Amino acid sequence: MIKDMKILSALFALPLFCLMAWAVYLTYNRDTGIDVRVAVQGYDPRDLFSGRYIQYTIDWDKTPCEQFADGVCPQDEFCAEARWGRQCRFYIPEEYASTLDNLFMLRNQNDLSFEVIYSYKPKKKPIAKRLLINGLDWREYLALHPADEK
Repeated sequence: MIKDMKILSALFALPLFCLMAWAVYLTYNRDTGIDVRVAVQGYDPRDLFSGRYIQYTIDWDKTPCEQFADGVCPQDEFCAEARWGRQCRFYIPEEYASTLDNLFMLRNQNDLSFEVIYSYKPKKKPIAKRLLINGLDWREYLALHPADEK
């Protein structure tokens, strides 16, 4: 009976241990990579299954490639291949989704630029860290421009 309880406890602890190990691995990769800034375009904040996120493509023409080794943008290492090209996602709190949607739709009228800061290590999948609007973290931008939220 005690032996069965130990096995059962180990079976319950294994998924928790794996989840914690994965979180530590991702955190380590995020914190030890170099920060690179890439310009983005495209937007879709809705997904019934995954929640709210910004879906974008990287605008390599507006991204400074000097920040990468040999001055070459590693385009194939960023984002997953989708039916309509490479699609990237940046998850956001639901209460800001419509605000960011409106800002992105009016980006040309308001002269806004959108960028994402990635933690990058060669030959590893880059990890999106922050969304920037006109060089400011999106939360900071919304705090400084409350009229833009409407």
